Amino acid sequence: MQTQIAIPLAKNLNDTDIQSLESLAKDLSIMGITVKMPNPLSGGALIFEYDREAHKRNAGRKKKTIPTKSAISKMTQNQIDDWLLNNPIETIQTELGVGRSTAFRRRTEARERVEYAIIALEEGRISQP
Repeated sequence: MQTQIAIPLAKNLNDTDIQSLESLAKDLSIMGITVKMPNPLSGGALIFEYDREAHKRNAGRKKKTIPTKSAISKMTQNQIDDWLLNNPIETIQTELGVGRSTAFRRRTEARERVEYAIIALEEGRISQP
């Protein structure tokens, strides 16, 4: 989803202002924001464009996948959540091949998904997360 913001420019811009705007456009392009400058600059509008979906918090290391040899790999998400909630942390660690803190994090994520599903059912919606 592209979002645009237009900012009108003053009628009289000097060379320093123009250089500053070009520098701003260059810096923003590094962050994924496109700046369209009118030609001539005087009296036009700067248009900033960015994609909202591109700036979500999906950065960082990706989750470790479930080993294919594990029985968990053939389960649905609901079954995995149930398994995570009903097994000891040591079992979760060995089956998923993760550390203790990650095993606790996976269990917390499963608990949140299950609680969300229960709340959605209580409100009368039959939607899955």
